[in-house]
Amino acid sequence: MQLTRTPHWATRELHQFLLERTHAPFTWGANDCCLFAADAIKSFTGTDLAADFRGKYNDEASAFAAIKTITGGRSIADAAAWCAKKHGLVELARPLYAQRGDLVLVEDPASAPHRAGRLVAGIVHLNGRHAAVVGEQGLKRLSIRNVNRGWRV
Repeated sequence: MQLTRTPHWATRELHQFLLERTHAPFTWGANDCCLFAADAIKSFTGTDLAADFRGKYNDEASAFAAIKTITGGRSIADAAAWCAKKHGLVELARPLYAQRGDLVLVEDPASAPHRAGRLVAGIVHLNGRHAAVVGEQGLKRLSIRNVNRGWRV
């Protein structure tokens, strides 16, 4: 099943979504990296990539338990890949070719010290030069150069 973007997805739906989430802080099970990316994509396609995960966790431990139960995996990358495959998103052979609105896994160099360099889920920002991800204080942009994996939406 291929996702279809709304006609004015960049100038209306995704733009409005990013404005609304600008100051929304990271919250497990509500506005974490995976749900942020899924909500962004849902805003301009109407499809919820994370439907299988919603309401099934509320902290880090239960999030990773849900990933293991639902996907058989152990990481955010496993969850993103599982959701992408389930919804027919094609993984990019060259992740740095990801375009605006695409689902990406990006290295976050500003993660807590014990997690430096961890991969987080996000989407390619409307400017095309950054990945939009959710941080402790709200929306943040990471260099597109840090993208590790990507899927065409």
